[in-house]
Amino acid sequence: MSLFHKKDTKREVFGQMFTELYPRLVRYATQLLGDGEEARDIVGSVMEQAWKQFEKLGPENRGAWLYTAARNACLNRLKHLQVEATNLEALREATRMDVATDYREHERLLQQAESIARNLPEPTCTVLRLCYYEHKTYREAAEQLGISPDTVKKHISKALRTLREAMTLKGGTDDGREKRK
Repeated sequence: MSLFHKKDTKREVFGQMFTELYPRLVRYATQLLGDGEEARDIVGSVMEQAWKQFEKLGPENRGAWLYTAARNACLNRLKHLQVEATNLEALREATRMDVATDYREHERLLQQAESIARNLPEPTCTVLRLCYYEHKTYREAAEQLGISPDTVKKHISKALRTLREAMTLKGGTDDGREKRK
């Protein structure tokens, strides 16, 4: 049994519903978002979803479904905007910190760490290079070297311990600041 009268087609019924509810939904979404263009995009997406499942929506609950879907889409968009704002603020703070610190000191510490890493014994040096410079997983590095992933893990632990100790002895600390003498 169809949800439509014999003379009504899905397109006609949906068109009537769209004509009646689209402007209301856009006003509602604009109130939630404060941005008319964003509201029209969201309501357009909600209408597209409604079209795809129109046969499942009974005539008595279509309006409620549309308002609920629009509200949820607006809330999701607001949450996304909040995450973007939080990430943007974290990036700004990191940039302020970078500007406040001496790039030369940062570069010196990086060069020092690379020098220490190059002088590690084999196969620790190769394992470190594969995992940290070539971004291979422990399993991929193990397969390439013909050793077990646990052995790779042990070499990485040894390399990191050596780097930490050497950086501390040569004037670097774990937080990247030079040790006071």
